[in-house]
Amino acid sequence: MIRDDAWQERIEDGYLRFLNGAFRPPKPKEWFPHETMHVVGARVDPKLQAAVANYARSHAGALGWAPSPKQVAVAWLMSALPPPDGQLVAVGGL
Repeated sequence: MIRDDAWQERIEDGYLRFLNGAFRPPKPKEWFPHETMHVVGARVDPKLQAAVANYARSHAGALGWAPSPKQVAVAWLMSALPPPDGQLVAVGGL
């Protein structure tokens, strides 16, 4: 597992973009976990995490699904910072 405070900032940035409508996470083609994933550990503000969960539930119809905070974080990291060799990123510690 990769641990770094910079991951927290990146994930929280993705959460804020999701909450203000600037980022719509696509529904994953594969469900997690997957053996080729890099796992990233991050402690995210619990209030922000709860806001993401509530927003996802209340906007599930428009989004086409109700992503969990972890799924929003993974989708954001995949879109903003694609991992090497096309491998997926999993987020632990959320």
